[in-house]
Amino acid sequence: MLKSSKRYISAGLLTLLLTAGCDSFLDINDDPNRASAVSSDALLSPIQVSTADAHYSLGLYTSLFAQQLAAYPSGPQQLDRHIDARINTAWNTIYLNNLNNADVLVKQASEEGSSHYVGITKVLQALNLGMLTDTWGAVPFSQAFQGPLELTPSYDEQEQVYTTIQRLLDEALTELQKPTSTVRPGADDLIYAGNISRWIKAAYALKARYTIHLVEKQGTAAATAALGFVAKSFESNAEDMQVLFNDRNLNPWNRGIAIGTTTGNFVVAPSQTLINLMNGLTYAGLVDPRLPLMADKGTSTANYLGYRNGAGTGGNTNLTANTFYAKPASPVLMVTYSEMKFIEAEARFLANGGTRTSRGSTAQAYQAYLDGIRAHMDKLGVPSAQVQAYLTHPQVAVGAANLTLSLIMKEKLIALYLNPEAWVDVRRYDYSQAIYPTMELPSEHNPALNGQFIRRVLYPESEAARNADEVSRATKGLGEKMWWDQ
Repeated sequence: MLKSSKRYISAGLLTLLLTAGCDSFLDINDDPNRASAVSSDALLSPIQVSTADAHYSLGLYTSLFAQQLAAYPSGPQQLDRHIDARINTAWNTIYLNNLNNADVLVKQASEEGSSHYVGITKVLQALNLGMLTDTWGAVPFSQAFQGPLELTPSYDEQEQVYTTIQRLLDEALTELQKPTSTVRPGADDLIYAGNISRWIKAAYALKARYTIHLVEKQGTAAATAALGFVAKSFESNAEDMQVLFNDRNLNPWNRGIAIGTTTGNFVVAPSQTLINLMNGLTYAGLVDPRLPLMADKGTSTANYLGYRNGAGTGGNTNLTANTFYAKPASPVLMVTYSEMKFIEAEARFLANGGTRTSRGSTAQAYQAYLDGIRAHMDKLGVPSAQVQAYLTHPQVAVGAANLTLSLIMKEKLIALYLNPEAWVDVRRYDYSQAIYPTMELPSEHNPALNGQFIRRVLYPESEAARNADEVSRATKGLGEKMWWDQ
């Protein structure tokens, strides 16, 4: 459960007192009545909550790009059409709250010998930095967080950022495996309640995630390396990296989207692309039992229908408090066991010589594919009989000899619903209809992209004003591929 508002006050105060390397310096005179430091246990909780909020802020828009969601005409339809796409709130949250405060916590915990806090925070740094670079590309990090000493930090290129992510995770593992820690996390750790073994698994899970991204660059070597990390990561849904909410501290999808559906303030809704993978239309006769837990069609007796991306019409479903993801007390799922099983399935498929169009793989790859489906269904609370019926359906239970990347990635797209990671996969596989058979350009698509899908977003205007030279140098077109996709 989330802690008291005292922790939120600490986080807000700290953001005012500290300076991010990419933000303007606040000249605050010493005040003897103001706390000069915040304890490690008071810092950790707000960083974790803010990381979940950033996950939502990004997911709200990257889910449009991955076509899990579509925008209503009253919602972010410009972004849904890939026009002038910016995600300012997430950038500010990640820098001013998450990475900035995490930098303070790492330094403070290191000085006091609280190695477990250092390790946990480095895992959170890696996750936040990964969300940043996979959305914008080059981002400031190595020269950031110096306050007035460096107000216009240079941007690290994405290849360097990926090296930094893996370094942070390796350093986290070193710290987490130390037998002693001056201050030990407990109830202030909203993700694992101080369970260090689970933080170690989370670090390996993130290493697997950011390694599988590199298959375009490194081929089967990346797939093989990812398998090694998966083997040391999560072993069940109970180990998922998530932040729990409650009826007082509402899940951000509930407060940001679901509540609005009750007052006529419609923003986004499930996409036709995703829903048609699940409603028996694209895969004739295969109806996914997760549908009512992911999309709410109210009392309608018609089939589940998603909205057309770019048009905001044609659907009858919404993301409401009746769905798993937008209940008031639902967790924000950041890294999960089901994701690890799909990484394993993809990695084994590729390591065995599989391609985007080939058919057949190993028994282990096939089992990982089935395990990923089961894990996600169990997470959502699908009744066991329905889970078994789906897993034994001929269009799912194809056998190892008929396994395809399309089947693996289709199921992973469903399991990563509302997760920014889903957009990474869609881009890695070039929005291909051979992989995602329902994928198509949004209606009224940005003509400047000349029929190309969006690959990155633009830097916030506020960042361009603060650090104009670096933003000008780092800015690339919306359709230009990320480093890991070239």
